[in-house]
Amino acid sequence: MSAAWRLALADLRLRTNLIVGAALLVSVPIAGFLLLHGFVRGIDIDFASQASSDLIVQEANSVGEIAGSRMPAAVEADLLDRGVTFAIPEIHAVAGSSAENAVLLRGVDTVRYRSIVTYDIVAGRGLRPGDPADFVMLGVDLAGARHAEAGEPVLLRGRRYHVVGVFEIGTYTDNEAWLSLAGARDLLGWGDEVSVFVVPDDGVLTEGEVLPGPLSVARRGDVVELADEWDPIMSLSSYATVALAVAAAVVLAAVLWRLAWLRRRDLAIIRSIGMGRRVPIGYLVIHGGIVAAGGLAAGIVGAIVLGRFIQVEAFGIVSRAVFDGTGIVRGAALTIAILVLAATAATVRMLRARPAELLRSE
Repeated sequence: MSAAWRLALADLRLRTNLIVGAALLVSVPIAGFLLLHGFVRGIDIDFASQASSDLIVQEANSVGEIAGSRMPAAVEADLLDRGVTFAIPEIHAVAGSSAENAVLLRGVDTVRYRSIVTYDIVAGRGLRPGDPADFVMLGVDLAGARHAEAGEPVLLRGRRYHVVGVFEIGTYTDNEAWLSLAGARDLLGWGDEVSVFVVPDDGVLTEGEVLPGPLSVARRGDVVELADEWDPIMSLSSYATVALAVAAAVVLAAVLWRLAWLRRRDLAIIRSIGMGRRVPIGYLVIHGGIVAAGGLAAGIVGAIVLGRFIQVEAFGIVSRAVFDGTGIVRGAALTIAILVLAATAATVRMLRARPAELLRSE
């Protein structure tokens, strides 16, 4: 095996450009896979970590905490008559003329909203009872996207609003703009309607229950259905990643065969003097391992760098890639799969040639 290492290390000095180029080719599907895994992880964190102990009453067949639910404010009295201890209204809508400028909008009861939502103030202050209708709080991600700070104006649906504070929760809600109920109704033209009522999970209403209207009862923060809308895109991207990985394996196999061909006489002589197939196999595996390790390292760095600049944004929701140990391990497994396919193909082709043929070939 020492002979295989000597030949491989010699090639590192003589054919550096070829080996580096092969490593960069391998890094492309690795970076793509890590980015895809990172975005899936980011979406899971954004949408799956919002469940709370409260329930919401919303219009049936809607995702009321995002959009699509409208009901009269008088429903609050009906819910209180059923025995719930509180029913706090909220408005949720997507405001904007296109997907590019859309904003997740939330109208809150400025008297009671602090009792049902926990957030950190990054700058400024929260909404207070009696604030003008054009006062707004922005989530930290939305504030960053709009380059808005506390005390500055921001445009929502073409109207000018005053940013009183920037908040952070750590989920998709960091993309929201919060107005008072009166401000949200005025912006949307909803009259006295609201989207949902937040109610306690105290046994009076149960998750999945259907009420007249028709209205439905759901777990507050359970918006996994919206996250599922990304599945077709993610599936298509995963197929593209597999195709790139197969292409990388083919390219790496060709590179390994080329390196072996350039060393064909050395390898043929080694086989002729009785050292068997171990040296050619070791030579190809060592080269493949070096290229694969370089591709994995470059893929990890590339994915992290690209993840800082690339984001998935639609309908006011911004999701960024989240990299963790699981993604790195799976990326390494993909790299090993590429190495095994490439090394096996190159080895089979190399060993099919007899030493005498390799010595005579030009």
